Amino acid sequence: MGIGVLAAALAATALFAGLREVRKAPAPAAAAPMEMGQAERPALTADQERYAHALWKVHDQVRTAAVRMSFLGLSYKMGDIKKAELATRVEPISREFKAAAAEVAKLAPPQSFEALHAEYLSAVRDYEQASVDMRVTRSDSDDHLIAAQTLSERAATTLLKVGETLWPGEHKPN
Repeated sequence: MGIGVLAAALAATALFAGLREVRKAPAPAAAAPMEMGQAERPALTADQERYAHALWKVHDQVRTAAVRMSFLGLSYKMGDIKKAELATRVEPISREFKAAAAEVAKLAPPQSFEALHAEYLSAVRDYEQASVDMRVTRSDSDDHLIAAQTLSERAATTLLKVGETLWPGEHKPN
């Protein structure tokens, strides 16, 4: 159990640090020269760019909610808040994930991004389920928190993968 808490703390810290760096990183002025052997990424089409821009608005909110949820879990595990307070404070985050899933579901991805879109929507729904799992108060066990952490890790991995395709380096699309 202690290793799980430590892993969660490290994951949350890394996610928070990454989010903080992305938000303060300036946009690159010009493309960096390609290194030998590195394939050049094809430019996004106009439809792909529109989709990436529309999804970015949701993505920014999802990332922030995920970080907040991780820190609430850590606060509970460290004894700073009780289980009932955890449930109360995670409840609005659950609503945010539900709203984000609805927004993502409304987007019409270009055919080339349909699989990516499905993965992203699945990740947001994983975050939503994780937030629901974190709100369990009727159990003396923290198994629901372990399940929530597993879902959150899977969602975070998917978001990183999708983000690397749509927004390399997490820079906002033009």
